[in-house]
Amino acid sequence: MSINDPQWGNSHRPEKEDPEQVPEQAGTEPVQPDDSAKTAEPPIKTPVVPSTGGPQKPSGPPEGPPDLEVLWQQLVHNTRCKIAAILRRDPPAVPEALKEGPPAQTVSSDEPLSWQSLSLKSWLIGVSLLFGAWLMSGFYLVDANQRGVLSRFGVIVSTEDPGWHWRWPYPLESVRLVNVTSDRTLEVGVAEAKRQTPLMMLTADQNLVGVGYAVVYQVRDPVAYLSRTDVPAELLGVLAESALRQAVSAQPLALVQGATAKQGSEPAPLLEGVRQQMQTSLDGLNTGIQIKAVQIKEVVLPSPVLQAAKQAEQDEQAQIKALREAQSAAGESLIKARKLANRLQEETTGYTQELDVAAMRLNASNPKPEVADALNQVATANAGLRQQYPLVFDSYAELVARTQPAGAQSKRSAPQAANSGAAPKASEWRDRELMRSRDRVDRPGSGS
Repeated sequence: MSINDPQWGNSHRPEKEDPEQVPEQAGTEPVQPDDSAKTAEPPIKTPVVPSTGGPQKPSGPPEGPPDLEVLWQQLVHNTRCKIAAILRRDPPAVPEALKEGPPAQTVSSDEPLSWQSLSLKSWLIGVSLLFGAWLMSGFYLVDANQRGVLSRFGVIVSTEDPGWHWRWPYPLESVRLVNVTSDRTLEVGVAEAKRQTPLMMLTADQNLVGVGYAVVYQVRDPVAYLSRTDVPAELLGVLAESALRQAVSAQPLALVQGATAKQGSEPAPLLEGVRQQMQTSLDGLNTGIQIKAVQIKEVVLPSPVLQAAKQAEQDEQAQIKALREAQSAAGESLIKARKLANRLQEETTGYTQELDVAAMRLNASNPKPEVADALNQVATANAGLRQQYPLVFDSYAELVARTQPAGAQSKRSAPQAANSGAAPKASEWRDRELMRSRDRVDRPGSGS
């Protein structure tokens, strides 16, 4: 048996049997109605009730309990009709199941539906839901790296630790979460900053430079941080600019460029002084901010200053190169001078010995020689000794020239040859002739 069966639940009621619907018994003929009885009694006329446009309800008691599906569709249809009336739209069509059953209670679109037509119970339910949602909005979570500053009617009341908390919702109370563990960075004059134009500053050596810097700070006291300053970033920018200008004006350009922040490097003394000066000013204002570091990100030079700096750098490199070349030439000259001194000492010793031997020979050959013969013998001995020991007879200038490096000699002799164009000095020819004669004397088999 289905729940939609109209006879469901009516099994306890006896059915009125219609004589015309009585089943035929086996072996009997059907009973025909008597026409004379029909003609004898006139038919009873029943009054006609005017139709209202829908199915008529039976005057007697209902045949069974209401269908659940019909009740559900009727509830949905009534709700949609109320919503359509509130939105001033046409009511929806009646479902087929409601057309067959009792008529659904529709709301006429001619009569506007307002909030005043709702029942007191509906109003209480709506107000309760709104009040509950308003109270639930008072729950908030404070992270481990944050502190919550609770304000009541705009006045700071307390500071909340990490965890879940509840407050009276807005506008009675409000909470502001402040990060007290992470580092914050204020950048000025760099590509990633809001203010990308570097600050123009004057150094101690009168060079105009653009400085881009960054201030790394941390919130130490959240209550003072929120109550003492309206815009902490602007205050930090003003203090950093003032302290940095004062520090840069006392340093040359080279030190300012050397203070540029590098990864893993220690802060420069210049920047450490700036940090201490800023921290002293912030402590005096009781802002609750701790400055951890001040970094110079970049130093931008104007084009004239940049060209002058490049020229000065080139001159410095040229001076360093010339100094290194002079040191190398001095070392080479020192080596040559030591070698020449050793050779000169050896030749001087040999020349002295040869001179003593020649004097002994001269005295042994002729005890009383004549003056002319003695001078000839001395000249001959001197010529031989001069060829054998040329360094002994060189001048001081010639000895110094022998100690100069080859490059210095070529640089010194080139302008002299270009300007004079004359033949070489007699001393140079004499040296060459002496070397040739020495080679002949030292060569085996030659007479001396």
